[in-house]
Amino acid sequence: MVGCEVTAKDFRTWHATVLAAVGLAVSRRAPASGAAGKRAVTRVMREVAEYLGNTPTVARASYVDPRVVEAYDQDRTIGAVLTELGADADYRQLATHGTVERAVIDLIRAV
Repeated sequence: MVGCEVTAKDFRTWHATVLAAVGLAVSRRAPASGAAGKRAVTRVMREVAEYLGNTPTVARASYVDPRVVEAYDQDRTIGAVLTELGADADYRQLATHGTVERAVIDLIRAV
């Protein structure tokens, strides 16, 4: 249907990565380096883990693309598109579809 082999875990991984990118973009006010930046990453991983039903360690190690955290550490996020959350989503679609997902793709490709 999508033109390539994908699994349910691929979709979970992608969505976890998008959620982490959104969470870190919201945390942009916290300095990316130092204790505040580490707390922001820890908080976001807890939130993603809760959504997935896993631990923060599993979420970070197995689901969230590490380039999202690396970009945050470099003070780069998808913050510029947060106003677009839900803009491309139809009824019953996640607000993260469309523009936000494209911004995450651009972010991880740039790292």
